[in-house]
Amino acid sequence: MPWTPISQAQPPLLLIHLLDTHFEGFVRVPDAQGDVIIHFRNGVPVKAESQNPAMSGYSTEQLLLSLFSPSVEKVEIEKIAVSGGTPVNPLPWIRRGLREKYDLVRLENETRELSKSRFMASPKLASCAGHFEFTEQEMEIVGQLSEPRTIPELRAGSTLPFKEILVVLYCLAACRLLQPVREGAATGSFAPPAPSADSAPAGAENPEAVREMQELLQQLAAENPFERLGLPVTAQTAEIEARFKELVKKLHPDTLARKGISHMAQSAQEAFARLTEGYNLLKDEATREKYRKPEKQQEDMAEVRRVLEAEMLYQKGIIHYRRKEYDLAEQAFLEARQKHEDGSHLAMWAWIRYINPGNDKKAVRDEVKAALQKAIQLTPREADFYYYLGKVCADMDQIATARQYFVRAVEINNEHIEAARELRLLERRQKNASNPIAHATGTFLNLFKKK
Repeated sequence: MPWTPISQAQPPLLLIHLLDTHFEGFVRVPDAQGDVIIHFRNGVPVKAESQNPAMSGYSTEQLLLSLFSPSVEKVEIEKIAVSGGTPVNPLPWIRRGLREKYDLVRLENETRELSKSRFMASPKLASCAGHFEFTEQEMEIVGQLSEPRTIPELRAGSTLPFKEILVVLYCLAACRLLQPVREGAATGSFAPPAPSADSAPAGAENPEAVREMQELLQQLAAENPFERLGLPVTAQTAEIEARFKELVKKLHPDTLARKGISHMAQSAQEAFARLTEGYNLLKDEATREKYRKPEKQQEDMAEVRRVLEAEMLYQKGIIHYRRKEYDLAEQAFLEARQKHEDGSHLAMWAWIRYINPGNDKKAVRDEVKAALQKAIQLTPREADFYYYLGKVCADMDQIATARQYFVRAVEINNEHIEAARELRLLERRQKNASNPIAHATGTFLNLFKKK
């Protein structure tokens, strides 16, 4: 695959694009000491490795940060099937990559469009901001975006360093959680218009006309061309052309002058470009068909959110597991699998349910066994799943089956210490069973071994 210049795929925008498109494959990040390869499934990083010996112990999250390094000039992106690994929520790592790897000059360069206009939070921001793991001070910046702001206004109202303010804004802009407020857009309340005021005297502003133009500009900022032109998805060529001509007249400079809103001409000119783009997309029947399924796009975004929320619950479960807080870990993994039944979520829920001292192993082991078998079907090359299933089978005295699972775990990962140890124990048990004299005297003779 050809290499993509980083100038055309800035790391935050690249990661969000991969997430939006449910990308499956890898991104190769060149490094003089050995390339870093990050594997994605459903658009989410699941594992990474580095050919650089100095990075051999790095986690997926740490290797993900290498994408943000100022020395990276290009990346290789290739679609392949990816199995195994643990999903990582990329949003906190976008924030960390910008904080740790970007300098102020690079941040200002990549956010220069934000410095040219006022902007505010999109309606989706409230439900998504928590995924970035912002600090309390950073959340104060997010809170200010409920009203239109400029970067200088945010700087004046915050004690955060300028660089950290730009980091917050870049994270939100990359996820399309900021929306521009066009020149002339209303930020306060207007006086009610005079009845029958279709035109305004020269030099006078018509508040109703400003409000109408603001609504039209917001409509023309929509991504879907049907929404942009204010048309139903069933609209045909004649209706599309009629609507296009109608909107062209509304944006014409003479119309703006007649309504007393000539000061909005620059915004209208930018909107006209969006209108023309939308019309060109819809006038071609083949292209038009692609945009007739907005419901599917909404479902895709909802699925992305579910995956991210499930990953956050999974990471929460791992933390409780390491602290031996088994009840809390089991609940977190259960909620993760309910949101998105990934093999890892299912397997960890089953294993914690089995080893949780508060549960009766005999009562839950059939359920656990079935869940682990399903997890293996979902993620067939994860050695730990076979090890867990082998342990359950061994406890059920299904020794031959347990051995098969332990062998498979070692085949997938020849450094799986726990599975190899279980195989040695089974082999020793089999030898003792085949030699009853050794089995009967072994413990007695061990008393005479030298300490």
